[in-house]
Amino acid sequence: MELKKSYKGFFIWMVAFCAGMLVLGLLPIQDTALLIRVILNGMVLGIVLLAFIIYKTGYIYWYNGITYENACEAGEERRNAYARKHFKHFLVAEIILLVYSCLAQVLCVSYWVDTVVFTVGIVVAAITTMRYKL
Repeated sequence: MELKKSYKGFFIWMVAFCAGMLVLGLLPIQDTALLIRVILNGMVLGIVLLAFIIYKTGYIYWYNGITYENACEAGEERRNAYARKHFKHFLVAEIILLVYSCLAQVLCVSYWVDTVVFTVGIVVAAITTMRYKL
């Protein structure tokens, strides 16, 4: 597959992500903690979707630190392996955070704790992907 430099898909994802977050925020959920958990999971799911799009398209230069030239030089097989690792990593983070949010809802954990857990979780997931080399 020939790699073409384009940020159109990233732009479309960004617009859809923002629109999706707006829609989630407008859901008629009366329980504030539940609404916040839905939004937090939607945000992480959006990141997982972006990682999946990058995996399927090979546009790894959308990740910080990878240039288009680096991506072209790496070849399709290495691009796919690199993107697959990122996708799986963020997917595992989403599954863990989803399980956490379900337990937090059942146990009536404060949504402030959820916000901290999700923030730390996604930051840790992002930082730990730095070990992957192209």
